[in-house]
Amino acid sequence: MRAAKALALAFVCFSAIVCVSLFLTSGASPALVDFIGSSWAQSAQPADTGDAPSSPDPARPEAAPGASLPSFVAQPHALSQSEPNEPPSEDPEGTTSPPDSPAAAPAADPTTTGSVSTGTDGSSKARKISIKVEPIPGMEPPKEPVWPKFVGAKALFGKAKVPAPMEARSIGSYSRGCLAGAVPLPIDGPAWQEMRLSRNRNWGNPKLIALIERFAKDAQKLDGWPGLLVGDIAQPRGGPMITGHASHQIGLDADFWLTPMPNYRLSRKERETKEAASMLDSTGLKVDPKVFTSKQVALIKRAASYPEVERIFVHPAIKKALCEVAGTDRAWLGKVRPWFGHYYHFHMRIKCPDGATACAPQVPPTGDDGCGKEVTQWLAKVVPAKEGPPSTPRPPGPPRAPSVPIMLSDLPKECQAVLASGPDAVEIPKTALLTHIEVKKALAKAAAVNLALYKASAAKGANAASAETLAKSPALRPHLHKSATADPK
Repeated sequence: MRAAKALALAFVCFSAIVCVSLFLTSGASPALVDFIGSSWAQSAQPADTGDAPSSPDPARPEAAPGASLPSFVAQPHALSQSEPNEPPSEDPEGTTSPPDSPAAAPAADPTTTGSVSTGTDGSSKARKISIKVEPIPGMEPPKEPVWPKFVGAKALFGKAKVPAPMEARSIGSYSRGCLAGAVPLPIDGPAWQEMRLSRNRNWGNPKLIALIERFAKDAQKLDGWPGLLVGDIAQPRGGPMITGHASHQIGLDADFWLTPMPNYRLSRKERETKEAASMLDSTGLKVDPKVFTSKQVALIKRAASYPEVERIFVHPAIKKALCEVAGTDRAWLGKVRPWFGHYYHFHMRIKCPDGATACAPQVPPTGDDGCGKEVTQWLAKVVPAKEGPPSTPRPPGPPRAPSVPIMLSDLPKECQAVLASGPDAVEIPKTALLTHIEVKKALAKAAAVNLALYKASAAKGANAASAETLAKSPALRPHLHKSATADPK
């Protein structure tokens, strides 16, 4: 039996030698012979013994990938990222630009380039390919709503740097008007200093400017007040302000700090950066007796004593404190009205000057001291909000139309002449002459368009939310196909 097995093995070996000889003499590829030899060598190795990892033999390093296969065996296709100095892609659908061009930035280039290894003899030959990344339907970033642009009255009057060279007149109402022939309050006086000079709001009707100078001197001489720190009065031609006030438009309003003037001249920088002290305590509902003293009470009472003054606005807590210390002389308290803010300054308003037919007067005060139910109601309106957990951000919703600005057409018609007068006239574009109704209609039309676009975008995003829908997207299909299918070439 052993002899038979030995004879069979000898026959097999002899047949193999004859076959190899025939292949060599017939011009067969040496790579095939190497492949057969390596196959015999591998078949002679012991079989795998289980899940234990095997360590490489240090005496026999593994060959490089693909080097052990003959030339007639297809090589595996490997994608590799292109280097920056490679030539531009020849993909007719892709656009390329020089590396220094802004369009060459990765974030702006929708095409991903790479190479596929196709070497058959171990060489690193590669063929360039390009994959164009298309946007996924429903996943595009939302576009900001577009609204029509209008030139409001605030922008026009904010451009005026000098007053209108016209007769002094307060035109319109305190919150819808303008000012002709304004005069400035000097930024420094014997008993006052103007603050926030960069705003250019130290202009007013001549009647008001004269009263401010008189008030400052009287308060210093008669009440021992060191001097007034004057806040906003009006712009050179009045009108609505870009920031800060709804009134102060006709040159008959002025703000005064409740902080005493220092005994030196403030620099321009200090006038911009110095902060006024709040008169309230930590509750926000009472005055702080350390800062709101009898000096502040006397200052407000002095301002209310002038017959030209019609109203004075203060914080409700200051109004309550004035009511508590007024004593028997209470007639002046009827001019002092509680209002939001005004906890570091008070607002003085004078009546329309005699003979000012273009000025729209307010209803005079009733004469009541306003120290009863009115103060209690106002204090309830200004109760500070309790600090709680941070509110959750509001989820995105349909775009809201901006509010209609105050247009030039909302002011008296004479205000157009105030803007257009003098060598420093303010140019009035046609869009500034639109009426309130015309602006409202234009915004309503834009709101309808933006709402339709929002609904379409929201519906598109909802349909693209599922993974199944994304997988079927035509934009993703080419990428899924290329990642799962070998290059036929």
